[in-house]
Amino acid sequence: MDRRSFLKTGLGAAAMGMTMGTLNHLASAAEKKRIPIALELYSLREVAPKDVPGTLKKVAEMGYEGVEFAGYYGLEAKELKKMIDDVGLVATSTHIGLGALLGDEFYKNADFCKELGMNIMIVPGGLEQAIRHEAGNQMTAHLFNELAIKAGAYDMRIGFHGHTGDYLPIEGTDQSAWEVFFNRCRPEVIAQIDIGWCNNAGYSPAEMIKKLPGRAAVVHVKSNNNDVKGCVVADSDDKVDWKPVFEACETVGGTEWYIVEQEQYKVSELDSARECLENLKKLGL
Repeated sequence: MDRRSFLKTGLGAAAMGMTMGTLNHLASAAEKKRIPIALELYSLREVAPKDVPGTLKKVAEMGYEGVEFAGYYGLEAKELKKMIDDVGLVATSTHIGLGALLGDEFYKNADFCKELGMNIMIVPGGLEQAIRHEAGNQMTAHLFNELAIKAGAYDMRIGFHGHTGDYLPIEGTDQSAWEVFFNRCRPEVIAQIDIGWCNNAGYSPAEMIKKLPGRAAVVHVKSNNNDVKGCVVADSDDKVDWKPVFEACETVGGTEWYIVEQEQYKVSELDSARECLENLKKLGL
């Protein structure tokens, strides 16, 4: 009998002196789908362009299961696809400017993504000045709704990644621009919450995920420590309370991937990426 079956039986409960309530909780936890961890390649912006296949190999050797792109190093989709396949990685999503989703550019970039084996295109920022004003928030949400319809018809998904300013209130109100924006967007528009930036804005990332259920398909697991922005340190110096974040992702967020992103690093980009993954595993991922 395996551990999961053991936990589900009265024999297992008696053997460990557990109540049935505790047993049911553990059985439910055992059934949770594990969320895999990817690396946002912006984290390796200095080393990756110099040796793309070598860098991808090192990312896979660290234990990452996927990568989120932030540019393609001047390579064709077929070349990149072979590189990630050769080392056993998955392309989860890409960061792409809003202009690249407008007009016929959308189809060119969507086709590139499809050839890489991914169907998520995330606008990585640059909308703070728009969404923090009421009229701009409405108009930007309308644009993303149009893009979401276009993307859905092409078997693609689109979303937006927030920075500190995107979570702050709309001017003249006490309502978070992020929350208002996504409540105006169609439910399929992905809210790629950046845990560090949301926390830095003074909001609870876990509560923000709960307020937008099913919208956090790809989540940036970044801390917002003063010394090294982005490194998950998994100790008392870490300003993020990770347990409720992971619980929200696993229960209501609809999260498919945790994605590590680093703004800065202590020793080297590769060492920091490795340390970040090790620390996430210490936290139970």
